[in-house]
Amino acid sequence: MSTIRPADEPKEPNVPADASAPPSAPSSGPTSLDADELEVIRRVRDSLRSIRFGTVLIVVQDGKVVQIETAEKIRLR
Repeated sequence: MSTIRPADEPKEPNVPADASAPPSAPSSGPTSLDADELEVIRRVRDSLRSIRFGTVLIVVQDGKVVQIETAEKIRLR
């Protein structure tokens, strides 16, 4: 069953008009990241990019990342 909509009504009403716009620079709100948090994200990203098979373990103490361990597995068939 199809629904007929007026021509000016968006097909997906729950999607904001600027949803396809690129994200803006981080704000100073509660979701902004400090330099240490950005460094953690960069290091985790680098660890993930450096291995093909394996694990990346993130150790957290008191809400802060204190260690990142990378274990790579090499598959021989």
